[in-house]
Amino acid sequence: MDKIFYNGLIKTMDKAYPYVEAVAVQDGIILHLGKYEDIVRYRTDDTEMVDLEGNFMYPGFIDTHLHTVEINRNRKLLDLRHARSFEEALRLVKERSEQMDAEGNDGWLVSIGFNENDWSDKKEIPSRLDLDSVCSNKPCCLQRVCGHTVTYNTKALELCGCMDEKPGETKRNMDFFPDGTPQGQMYENDGWTFLHYMPVPSVEEFKECFRLETKEYAKLGLVAVHSGDINQISPVKDNANIMQAYQEAAEEGLITTRLYVLCRVEQPDLLREFVKKYPMGTTFGPDKKVKLVCVKELMDGSLGAHSGFMRGGYLNDPDAANVSTHTDEEINELVDIANEAGYPVCAHCIGDAAVDQLLNAFEYAQHKHPRADLRNGVIHCQIMGFDELERMQRDGILAYVQPVFIRADAAIVDDCVGVEIGKQSYNWRKMWDLGLHVSSGSDCPIESNDPLNNIYYAVTRDGGNGKPWNPECAMTMEEAIASFTIEAAYAAYEEQRRGSISAGKYADFTVLDRNLMEIDPWTIRDTKVVMTVIDGKIAYRAGREE
Repeated sequence: MDKIFYNGLIKTMDKAYPYVEAVAVQDGIILHLGKYEDIVRYRTDDTEMVDLEGNFMYPGFIDTHLHTVEINRNRKLLDLRHARSFEEALRLVKERSEQMDAEGNDGWLVSIGFNENDWSDKKEIPSRLDLDSVCSNKPCCLQRVCGHTVTYNTKALELCGCMDEKPGETKRNMDFFPDGTPQGQMYENDGWTFLHYMPVPSVEEFKECFRLETKEYAKLGLVAVHSGDINQISPVKDNANIMQAYQEAAEEGLITTRLYVLCRVEQPDLLREFVKKYPMGTTFGPDKKVKLVCVKELMDGSLGAHSGFMRGGYLNDPDAANVSTHTDEEINELVDIANEAGYPVCAHCIGDAAVDQLLNAFEYAQHKHPRADLRNGVIHCQIMGFDELERMQRDGILAYVQPVFIRADAAIVDDCVGVEIGKQSYNWRKMWDLGLHVSSGSDCPIESNDPLNNIYYAVTRDGGNGKPWNPECAMTMEEAIASFTIEAAYAAYEEQRRGSISAGKYADFTVLDRNLMEIDPWTIRDTKVVMTVIDGKIAYRAGREE
């Protein structure tokens, strides 16, 4: 026997034996589990006895929605996440611009992470002219925390060929001042125009990204993540480099935490080529640390930027551009291409109209090319009605939720869509009661990818002010843990191999210093990760490097 883990309380998430005292592992597989006195009999001279020191073991946590490459990229950009006023945000941009001038750098100044709802003075997104006042001699853009709204200065709009656009004539998703000149804000694919001017990371840069970030994931107790990286930071252009990097990084043992890849390809011809070249379930590396599990699509924008696609529009912004990223025909074709090839589709949906459009596309594809066990899903599941949740139940659609989102959204939901719709939205209780497969993620770098932070919001419904928001919609602690373990494994077609501490499954464990089932939920975030085990190997141990 390679290892025996003992001297701790082990929560298995397996109904056959909910708690055990010890687990025996051989070649990365759980062979035996039960009482210590029974398991220790399998000990040999070569067995490593891993003392849990009275701590608490769970199945390894899995985040079902984040962006590894963006997390790494953002470490190098101006981060306005902690700016607490409009004035402070512009001051930070000015300081970075002056720093670049001193360095002789006349390239793009890109900032990320701002949230005007956190500002104490003007709760407004800066305009082109605001940016010009602090940075006019180089292209500059500010990407909102949601990633779906970007403000450009004049220099940047000129470089992108957008300064001559006119209201009523433009085909771009952008705003204008009353005088008809561009206001600076652009949305969705047009908002990401600046990405076309960014250098595509090399294979070596992608590999280093995967090495660094997956090591950081392990420190958080994550054994796997569902990562949306393809075409995420340089649309269309980066496929060759990133796919080669996945393969080489996996083969060279550079990846710590397993990567389940969400493949974002939004052009039909390119998607046909992609699914043919990389069939569903393609893996890389001898230990299969990288696996392609889903095609990702984008249906709309964000709530905070008023670019989510809503059935009733925005009560507090009747003039908001309430449009979908795809026409019905476009999303129908994309889902059909993916599903026919055996790929499930998971798609970003903030608004209820976007959810309706996506569910229609799922039904269209399934009627056209019926397939068994296609685990299509809705990412975010935010503004929704009970009717849509019932459609998801009927069609077996997965729910990918981000509990931490209510930290910022609770303060704005009712103003945007009204109290009644607000109570039906972010309603995780209803999802579980309907029997949906509910998995949790962070959408990092939008929010922190600490799974304990997400579990905290799932069970407390803290509205960002220490008070529960619609607490009747909360998950139980058992459900919250399941959403990061067995349900997250299900979303990757891995529930027979991972997600619970069961005989015959891979030895993926997260060890904490507190019993989540007994502590006050409001103190969850005081919990520390003691150890992370992936395929039977200790990937992280607090206080020392493995």
